Amino acid sequence: MLEKIWKKILDIIYPQNLNCIFCDMPISRNNRYSICRTCLKKIIFIHNSCEYCGKPLINTSLEVDKSVEKCPYCVDKRFLFDRNISFIEYGDLSKKMVFKLKYSDKTYMAKIIAEIMADSLLNINPNLLGRMDILTYVPLSQKRMESRGFNQAQKIAKYLAGLIGLPLFDLVERTKNTEKLHGLSSRERRRALKNAFMVRKEVRDLIVGKNILIVDDVFTTGATIDEIAKVLKLAGAGQVVSLTFLTGKYEKDIDK
Repeated sequence: MLEKIWKKILDIIYPQNLNCIFCDMPISRNNRYSICRTCLKKIIFIHNSCEYCGKPLINTSLEVDKSVEKCPYCVDKRFLFDRNISFIEYGDLSKKMVFKLKYSDKTYMAKIIAEIMADSLLNINPNLLGRMDILTYVPLSQKRMESRGFNQAQKIAKYLAGLIGLPLFDLVERTKNTEKLHGLSSRERRRALKNAFMVRKEVRDLIVGKNILIVDDVFTTGATIDEIAKVLKLAGAGQVVSLTFLTGKYEKDIDK
């Protein structure tokens, strides 16, 4: 009951489908994403991506050659997750959606992000959902949870679960408060995240033999998802696939 009342309050404070979430221009109530046509054209949806890490393929030969399984970023890596799927390229406009959600308390953004992910997923890989059993999300550290007041990945996952019809479970917890990972290289992130997660004792039996989707807002190096995939697979999980809203193009410096 309290949640329903709170949602009504949010609808009054942050009315959706009235103005574009970026430029504030009036839009139709039938607009699914609360984004005007002009701004929507500036957002780059990912269509040609690496089948492994989900980063956009910017090399023409890679886009044409469907036999290529790994892009230049992940070709020399041995990730423990089976696949990452990202939906929109990280850019000046698209990152505002995540920033508004995480740092400006615009929690209604989680619903819009989930709608974009669900619609894109059904278009990109409609058969994937039939193979998956459980939806979960990347946990926050206790310190960051207390300062922010919510977990953006959990909020996105909650809406996404309803849209794609998979049960949502809180499977993993952080065992240490890691520092902010922004600006760190892949190696630095892996060192910071080593042994940072564990499977919750009460759900261990639930994981065995199950194929699991992990939800997060941004895929940068894959270090976070990989560490979570490790503990899930050690607990007996089958396939582990991550769904991340944003990712950037491959950059050589990111792996130093």
